[in-house]
Amino acid sequence: MKTQFGTIVKQLRERKGMDQKELGEVVGVSDKTVSSWEINRTEPKMGIVQQLADYFGVSTDYLIKGNQDDVIYESSNIGYTRVPLYEAICCGNGGFVDENIIDMIPVPSKGLNPRAEYFAQYAKGESMKDAGINDGDLLIFERTSQVDDGVIGCFCDEDNVATCKKYKELNGIIMLQPMNSEFEPIVVDPLKDNFMCLGKLKKVIKDFDWED
Repeated sequence: MKTQFGTIVKQLRERKGMDQKELGEVVGVSDKTVSSWEINRTEPKMGIVQQLADYFGVSTDYLIKGNQDDVIYESSNIGYTRVPLYEAICCGNGGFVDENIIDMIPVPSKGLNPRAEYFAQYAKGESMKDAGINDGDLLIFERTSQVDDGVIGCFCDEDNVATCKKYKELNGIIMLQPMNSEFEPIVVDPLKDNFMCLGKLKKVIKDFDWED
């Protein structure tokens, strides 16, 4: 049975900035063995699959099978890439760490720069509805530490929560502006340690909640 193992291992390895030799050292095999996995010529025994799953923080089922989205994209001949899906909570220094990763999810690669880094979060609430962002939509952000005035981005606030808002700056005052008149803007003190720009919005994948 054909699996996604080699493709997924390669994506996870590259995301960590490792070469094949370094990954091989983690599980006690040669770089040639890792290369053989990644071109889907061979697969390791389950003991090594478990080691890899533990190292990358994913399930063995995910390493072997991927998920249904892969099948959908491939059967439709749609190019895609995998990006980390993060939970809403940032770590203490205002950023994300690997422990925050919920999953590595496939998203359409059209419009994404192959040399840039991206991450995903699900939209929560209706504060950005006038920008076409609704509760449950999947938001794809390009990693960056700053955005221009008027750009929608992902920011870590003083409560260590990642939030999607429009960035506004006037006379040294930063505001994170909702796109819904029912919500108040968030006034930011840029000197607070926990405020950080995490990325700029690049793609919104709509959540269609069909009702019978």
